[in-house]
Amino acid sequence: MENTPPAVREERITDGTLSRRNNRGHPSRKRKRKLCPCEEDLQKRRRDDRAQLQEEREAFFRVLELDYFKKFLTRDSCMRTSDKYLLAMVLVYFRRAGLRTEEYRKNFFRALFLANQMEEDIDFCDEIYAWALGDGWRKRKEQFLEQRNQLFRRMGFNALVDRSTCERVMAEDPTHWAWTRQRQIQHSWAIPIFRRHHEEFTIHGPWGSPPPPCALCKNIHRFPSMWRVQQAEEEPDTDPNSCDDR
Repeated sequence: MENTPPAVREERITDGTLSRRNNRGHPSRKRKRKLCPCEEDLQKRRRDDRAQLQEEREAFFRVLELDYFKKFLTRDSCMRTSDKYLLAMVLVYFRRAGLRTEEYRKNFFRALFLANQMEEDIDFCDEIYAWALGDGWRKRKEQFLEQRNQLFRRMGFNALVDRSTCERVMAEDPTHWAWTRQRQIQHSWAIPIFRRHHEEFTIHGPWGSPPPPCALCKNIHRFPSMWRVQQAEEEPDTDPNSCDDR
C-alpha cells in the first residue's frame, strides 16, 4: 500500500507569516506571507503620501520663516487675521489646489485672504491687501481678487475646512511655533462694529509704523475684573450630568 504524507494544515499567525503544522501539531516550517501586487502598491502609496505631506509642510514653514511674512505675522499681534487655525487652512488650501511647493510663496496671502473670508465675520483681512500688493494696493485690488478666484478654482471651489482637519494638520508637527498662535478669547467676543475703535480698521501695511497696542487688550489689562467676568461667562458647562459634550 502506497504511503501517503501526513495531513498538513496552515495557520495564520499575527506577524503575517504562515505556519505549516503536521497532524501531530509540530511546526514543520515557517515562511513569510508574500504580499500581493495591490498590497505592495498600497504600502508604496502610503510611504509616498507621508513623504509628500512632509515636503509640503516643510515648504510651508519655510515661507513663514521669510522675513517679510514673519514681519506680517509679528504685526498681527492679536492674531485676528493669522491665528493658528487660519494658517492651518492655508496649508489645507495649498494641498487641495495641488500647488507645487515653489508656488506657496506667491499664493500665501491669497489663501490667507480666502480663509479669512470663509471664517471671520469682520473684515480685518483688508490689511492683507497692503501686504500682498504693496504701495498703491487700492488700484490693484481687482487683480488680487482675480488671483484669489483662480486659487479657489484650482481647489475645486472647496474652501470649507472644519476644525478637526486643522487639528490634524497641526498634529503633523505639533511643536512648530506657527501652531502656538492662539487667539485670545477677548477677540472672539461679538462686539458691534460701531463700538470698535477706528484704529482697529486702519490699514498700516508693511511700510508704515507698527499698529498701536490693541485697545481691547489694553482695557483687559487695566480692568482685570471685566476679563474675569467675561471669562466665567465663556466657560463651558462642566456639570457631570450634562449631556452636552463640549
